[in-house]
Amino acid sequence: MAILKFIGFVGESPKIIPRLLGDMAAQMAYNTRLDDGGLNPVRQSRPEYQFPAPPAGGYQTIYKHNDTWMAWPGDVYAVPGPVATDRLYIMGDGPPKMLAADGGLYPLAVPFPTFPLTATLSGTPTPGAAGTTRIYVYTWVTAYGEESEPSPASADVFWTPGQTVTLSNFAATPAGRNITLQRIYRAQTGKTGTSLFFIAERAATANNYVDNVSPESLQEVIPSVGWTAPPNDLTGLIALPNGMMAAFQGKRLCFSEPYHPHAWPDAYKLTMDYEIVGLGAFGMSVVVTTKGTPYIVTGNAPESMSSQRLEENLPCINPRGIVDMGYTVVYPASDGLVQVTSAGASVISSNLFSRDDWLRLNPGNMTASHYNGRYFTSYNYSDTEGNEFIGSFIIDMTGEQPYLLRTNARGEAMYYDLPTGQLYMLIGSVVSEWDSLSMPNAIQTWKSKLVVVPKPTNFGIILVESDSSFTTEQQEALARRRQAIMDYNAALFLQPSLGGELDGSVLNAYGLNGDAMLPLPGMAQTVAVNVYAGRKLVATVGVVNTACRLPAGFLEQLWEIEVTGDMPITQITLATAANELAGV
Repeated sequence: MAILKFIGFVGESPKIIPRLLGDMAAQMAYNTRLDDGGLNPVRQSRPEYQFPAPPAGGYQTIYKHNDTWMAWPGDVYAVPGPVATDRLYIMGDGPPKMLAADGGLYPLAVPFPTFPLTATLSGTPTPGAAGTTRIYVYTWVTAYGEESEPSPASADVFWTPGQTVTLSNFAATPAGRNITLQRIYRAQTGKTGTSLFFIAERAATANNYVDNVSPESLQEVIPSVGWTAPPNDLTGLIALPNGMMAAFQGKRLCFSEPYHPHAWPDAYKLTMDYEIVGLGAFGMSVVVTTKGTPYIVTGNAPESMSSQRLEENLPCINPRGIVDMGYTVVYPASDGLVQVTSAGASVISSNLFSRDDWLRLNPGNMTASHYNGRYFTSYNYSDTEGNEFIGSFIIDMTGEQPYLLRTNARGEAMYYDLPTGQLYMLIGSVVSEWDSLSMPNAIQTWKSKLVVVPKPTNFGIILVESDSSFTTEQQEALARRRQAIMDYNAALFLQPSLGGELDGSVLNAYGLNGDAMLPLPGMAQTVAVNVYAGRKLVATVGVVNTACRLPAGFLEQLWEIEVTGDMPITQITLATAANELAGV
């Protein structure tokens, strides 16, 4: 009497030999989600958008801004800004840029006046009145409220009540940044020292300005002293709490002025020991991956950020593989997939891949994102015989033992839409939504570990259980898809040729006896469970919720099952006799 029960399915641990896998671990797990203990297929991808013909090297970055898809051939970082209006900040595509809500694309740097004002006194001083020294600067302000660095300070003038000061030598307003205003500031000494105080705002102009503002009418202190424009090669942009943004330039980690992403003060820069590869964040911490050791930089404000170098020698080898998982940051190193938390850095793929097997996957060429709390990475590599392998790994890190799932889809670029939780993959020029709710199930494949029973046994009964079917959304989507294909085929059938006749199309365009008509998707879910004994296929079962007999007349110690189909499966049981299935 013996029973094999398969329930609570998990994914692959390819480094472990098949007989030493965990009880419900898989030798193979394709197109299955494994998020509720059962075998549930992922849904098919849904084409969302098609770009015009991509450049020769293809696109490496995609982004959806509102309803507009954007793409770049290199590593580009697009991040919404911590400002009240809708703005997108872009780095990696030449000098840093800002895409405004009105559709205008501008350099992120706001130019500042480079020549000082000329201050000229006029009028008659009031006898006996105490005077004061005055210095002036001015700034430019864009239509989006971004204020520039101040101009150099004017030469000082000694003002006395009864006099006025005329300011001249205002520069012509620069073009290309939508500058609309000027703000004028005047130095005044108080109890806490000398500061520049706001005295006037006017439309941007080169006309002179007459200062009649009394000392008692001075307003706020200038905010932009010390602000600097972002360097042209600043890249790796990420958003942080408290209105901050971070990016890097070589070895230098840079922070923006809170809620002012156009300003990147030099005083906020930190220098690492190694060249920076990319950034991630969790909580109030920035993970800095480098060509040497990783760093964690923490703080509540840019002026108080401090860095800690982690002692693990785990250089990042691919910025496109860095993924902010929300609670941790994951990135590829030569030793494997690295996870960084507040506790430090560790290789989390050590039980999935040996170092050699990991490097054969060409991790320096992977692209990655996350989906449903899992690390999602696409690969493309060739073995020693020149065979090309293309697909994706989905690595679950939530349990004590990470495991991976596979799919044959490979994203050349990926975009995770945070508001909807949808993952989009670029294949060629087409953007598709992964695991779309509106699409039917894909075909999943799951193969069990190699089960070694204590003594040779013949399992004579199998019960495959399923308690799920198409959702309403999937049924409606299938009906729409079938109707669309029928309409397409009907229109095609009216054409002079379907392409299936002799010399009707180019060689190998269709299979034998094939043509241009599209097949109709089925309205019923299917499953096939292969049973292996002694590593040989002994039976295939396609019936669910009904016990089926298996071949008799042999005994074996090595048993495996393999599930293929688009039907969700909750449990599979093998027994030596039918009465043993009672209560399982």
